[in-house]
Amino acid sequence: MVTVNPSGQHPKLAVVGVALDGSVASWGIPPLSEAQTLIGVPSLLTHFADHPARKVPLTGAVESWIPLLKQELAQGSLVLLASGDPLFFGIGRLLTEHFPPEQLAFYPQVSSVQLALNRLQIPWQEATILSVHGRGLEQLESILKQGSSPVVVLTDPQHSPYLLAQLIRDLRLPTHYQAWVCSQLGSPQEQIVPLEEGQAQTFPSPNLMVLRRVEREPDPSHWPLVGIPDDQFHTFPDQPGLITKQAIRLLTLGSLQLPQTGVVWDIGAGTGSVAIEMARLSAGLQVYAIERNAMGVRLIERNIERFGLENVQVIAGAAPEVLESLPDPDRVLLGGGGKAMGSLLPLLQARLRPQGVLVANFATLETCSETLQWLRSQGWQVRVEHIQISRSIPLAEGTRFAPLNPVYLLQGIPSSQNMRKP
Repeated sequence: MVTVNPSGQHPKLAVVGVALDGSVASWGIPPLSEAQTLIGVPSLLTHFADHPARKVPLTGAVESWIPLLKQELAQGSLVLLASGDPLFFGIGRLLTEHFPPEQLAFYPQVSSVQLALNRLQIPWQEATILSVHGRGLEQLESILKQGSSPVVVLTDPQHSPYLLAQLIRDLRLPTHYQAWVCSQLGSPQEQIVPLEEGQAQTFPSPNLMVLRRVEREPDPSHWPLVGIPDDQFHTFPDQPGLITKQAIRLLTLGSLQLPQTGVVWDIGAGTGSVAIEMARLSAGLQVYAIERNAMGVRLIERNIERFGLENVQVIAGAAPEVLESLPDPDRVLLGGGGKAMGSLLPLLQARLRPQGVLVANFATLETCSETLQWLRSQGWQVRVEHIQISRSIPLAEGTRFAPLNPVYLLQGIPSSQNMRKP
């Protein structure tokens, strides 16, 4: 527990936050007015050129300042000037590792993150804030894939706003972010500008990037015949990545060997992305999207409406119970399965029409193996592919690959003697 000095005197090392315009918060004025020694980087010391205290400039790596600070403290109290809030991605954490609590006191100024979000009028009680200064981009990737919003990223010269915009583009997220670059906040040169996709622009330092998730208006003129971008679908608000990714969709469609006309069951349709792709390929296909999750059912309905399709029907409920009233399928796409697999596979074998094809996407080896063994025991011709896809993303001046979750893609074709006659 940190105790207050009963004498009322300031601790020997007072860390005072300073804005870019040189202002300090009211609680930082007393230690500044009493300071005999001011220590800090030259840019901050410049604001206090008229202060009578002795000035000690800090240069070089931050870690190299610790011996000098200890040396100065041995001679008496001093005030260390820091940017914004010293305990918010600042020097504060380093100081707490090298000095006892009774030697430290912090007097923060408003942080750049507070200024940025208040300037943009974005409530920030749920903001995700991270720094890529001297770090990699893995944490930012994870946050973006989760669809977090708002997100504030403290940049550095190696991880510029333009590079971060490239990262967002290359991740091909199922969500869309509106972005701003906020530079030199709190100074007369303050600048806040929107960052457009592909905009190769440099910004004054220091700067940070603010990202806010927005609903992107669909653009039918840019929809391809097949392989719709992930961000054109409505997805789960809390799990935007829970969608069959574009590349997996294309491989799945190839394995289904879709006919021009016929009936398709998409069991465990999720957001309906594959069902939408199938229905758009041929108006002669009647696609039944079976989904037991209520939110999933609503998402499929919204995606059907978005793409203006009349040959997709949503079936709310769990398989195999809801399959009884449906027409026999020419193709079946199966997602997941879990405990219902044991009762579902015999039904699919009985209902699948001649020359039918079963395709399944599995996330786990166990469920894939269970399905594979049962189908082979019934004489099916089965093929399994382990799909591992990585996407290129920027890494400083180079490129690296970020993997998607692996998928087991199973294709099963039954023997004619096991199929029920139409």
